[in-house]
Amino acid sequence: MPDASVVPNEVTYNAAISACEKSGQWQQALNLLSLMPEARVVPNEITYSAAISACEKAGQWQLGLNLLSRMPEARVVPDQITYNAAITMCERSQELDRGLQLLWESKERGGSLSVAFFPGALARLSVHDPDIISDAFDEVALKLSGSQLPPQELSIIAWAFGMLGVNNPTLFQALVIQAVPQLESFTMEDLLKLTWGFTASGVDVEILKAIQTEVTTRLEHVDLQSFSELSRKAFLQDTLGLLWTSNFAGYCSNNLLASARLVIRQAGAIRDRAHGPSSLPAYGSMGELPCAEADLWQPAGKPQIILNLPDRLVIFKPPGWEVHSQHTDLQLSSFLQATLGKRFAITCDEEYQCGFLHRLDLPSSGLILAAKTYEAYYDLKVQLNVGEIARDYVILCHGWMRPSLKDIKAKVYWRGQLPTSAGDQGKPSLTRLKVTAHASHRATALSLVAVRIATGRRHQIRSHFSHVGHPTVCDGKYTADATCQSDQDLCARNFLHRYRLAFKDLAGKDHEVVMPIPADLRISLQRVAARDVQSAETIRDWVSGSSLRSWQDYTPLTLDFGRK
Repeated sequence: MPDASVVPNEVTYNAAISACEKSGQWQQALNLLSLMPEARVVPNEITYSAAISACEKAGQWQLGLNLLSRMPEARVVPDQITYNAAITMCERSQELDRGLQLLWESKERGGSLSVAFFPGALARLSVHDPDIISDAFDEVALKLSGSQLPPQELSIIAWAFGMLGVNNPTLFQALVIQAVPQLESFTMEDLLKLTWGFTASGVDVEILKAIQTEVTTRLEHVDLQSFSELSRKAFLQDTLGLLWTSNFAGYCSNNLLASARLVIRQAGAIRDRAHGPSSLPAYGSMGELPCAEADLWQPAGKPQIILNLPDRLVIFKPPGWEVHSQHTDLQLSSFLQATLGKRFAITCDEEYQCGFLHRLDLPSSGLILAAKTYEAYYDLKVQLNVGEIARDYVILCHGWMRPSLKDIKAKVYWRGQLPTSAGDQGKPSLTRLKVTAHASHRATALSLVAVRIATGRRHQIRSHFSHVGHPTVCDGKYTADATCQSDQDLCARNFLHRYRLAFKDLAGKDHEVVMPIPADLRISLQRVAARDVQSAETIRDWVSGSSLRSWQDYTPLTLDFGRK
């Protein structure tokens, strides 16, 4: 222990292990736990819960589960906090079956478990069994009818309700009746979970208005300077999440948006000041800065800055480059740091994704938006979360997709590096589309589709198109191996390209950037045979790159195939 004059006791050890857990020092936490018998201090459920949580945060799930298994011989009974930490560990390590076993074990042991614990764990473990889900929420309905639940439990139940795709109007109404009168008692994190659950389940606008009024009031009175850096960031993340869920539900009040935009920009400015004096000019003098002329028709080997504003920029990402994660040698973040030098702190700040607002999958190409300052980053985050940034794509997919199909609205979830799964469970996601051409290559039917995403989930477009039976061409994750191998005769990589971005600068001026399909995709598109006259004209336009426009301005393919 740090002070030899202090005799360590149970409270001292628990505090020290909890401190290690919060700071990510899992090895030190385990060392302290091992020293307790020698010091004649008996560990309790708090000790083990903190140590297991430390292992969970460090990704040491085997060690964490080993600690859990040692608790009975230490005559310590796991409680809800212990099981919650262990199940979270199983969730993040993709040991979902083991997590479910622990969930059943916790229920069999009895003890004091909250009403929200079981449905919340089912949602985190992505359980699909309808009988298990139904039984769990029947039990929740029974408890709701007989007692008033605290805000944290109500928010977890609502979140699980939405994640698991539960259809129980009676239970939903009971949640609303209990939650709305006590909105002032919800934390921002709980309000986010509540709003998210209601949005995923389909919620009345009046309920959204009540939640948004409460959030707006808090934003109008918040003092960001009184927050620690960690607390401030959590508050901002919750606020951004509330903007996203409100926008996705179809109602985001002007008052909420104005208050959130002001507070979030202020937070960015505070962080900019904390990282040294700004080298930026006053915004009134800001204009477009010079950047290298992009050669749109050369093979896409290196990134290029397409638009360079004083506090934000747009970069072209070639296929094979990763935006920011260090899974490959070709990092867009490294390119940005080398290009801009050390003037902008955010480009080296991994907590803020090195300034990048979004990503593109490794095999895909297209435009990426990045911020040079924290204020610009948060300003663009607000735009992104309320749907003010347009992200338009072109893809070539399998089959002749019905031109009448206008959108794909399917929830998605993913674990680690496994493919994203689309269906009735997970996070709400919406992909809008316009089928612009039908074509073929040898015996394979193909569709050229313009896409706009309303949400930006991991592998959203690829998983959504696979979900409706039209996977993208040459997609090794979402097609069978044989199909992907066959596709390589036409295209060497995934045919997905983000060709357009539209956003605003800090002064509210609109900016639009377009990027024709790179040379490799252009060559592939030249090799397909159009099915009809309209398709032929559309394919020629995409190949030439001469008439790129907003997704909403494209005309879907008509079903007149009599003329060739």
